[in-house]
Amino acid sequence: MRLADHECCVVRLSHGDLVYRKAGQPSLPPLLLVHGWGGASRYWLRAMDALSDAFHCYAPDLPGFGLSAPLVELNGSAATHNAHSHRGLADVVAEFLDAMGIARCDVIGHSYGSGVVIALAAMQPQRVKRLILSNFSTFRDERERRLIAFMHGVTGLMVKARRLPFARSDGFARMLGSRYFYRLPDDPVVLRQGLEDFMQMDARTANLTVKESLGWETPHDLARLQMPVLLIHCRDDQIMPPRNADYTAGLAPHGQLIWIDECGHLPMIEKTAEFVRIVKGFLLDDHHA
Repeated sequence: MRLADHECCVVRLSHGDLVYRKAGQPSLPPLLLVHGWGGASRYWLRAMDALSDAFHCYAPDLPGFGLSAPLVELNGSAATHNAHSHRGLADVVAEFLDAMGIARCDVIGHSYGSGVVIALAAMQPQRVKRLILSNFSTFRDERERRLIAFMHGVTGLMVKARRLPFARSDGFARMLGSRYFYRLPDDPVVLRQGLEDFMQMDARTANLTVKESLGWETPHDLARLQMPVLLIHCRDDQIMPPRNADYTAGLAPHGQLIWIDECGHLPMIEKTAEFVRIVKGFLLDDHHA
């Protein structure tokens, strides 16, 4: 199954144009999907297609990712939060929801995007009905925080490697994909599109978002959320190691954890049917309303 090439939409926000994709009928309940670092809204397309019978799905490209222009921080800016922090990007997402006329919705965040939606839910809890975090875990102490900071430094080398001619090859796409998938997809288009998203990521945005994601705000915000929270994690994830998944889910007062076996970092692509089944089971269950 190939990813659908959905038409991109553009909305003008205070910082500039934001690109997004959507699926489903406007009469259905809204569902926001926020991608992770190095990716874009395109990798949600399989899941959006499968969810569009029950939800009106919105998936933006965060600024500096995919087809959205990067943020420009002006000297003397009166912004409340650092623009490239989880809270700064949550401000962008909140403005996007305003532009879409969405006062309250269910929200799914993946990997780095989970930090953004946790910040959104903490700052504007009235906007988030239920929250799903996919392939996200946080550190428990300062030692783990420093270890993750070191791992992010290694990831930064991958950003620099984009300048090399080899970086645009199928071999590099397979090498990159081997970290993100338990089994590489049979369809080479999936890897090619993932590589394109990685290559399109703005270098300044890549560095600043990683730097600003290493504080204690996100675990503290997660611990004070009062809405239902579901963490979906994959046992063979090499990007967000699953060892802290139980701890992360336990931070949320109303959190729970569901595992997906034999799957890497991108269950919405690698295990679409199972991922969508879990999402619908949580969001359509009246007990989680």
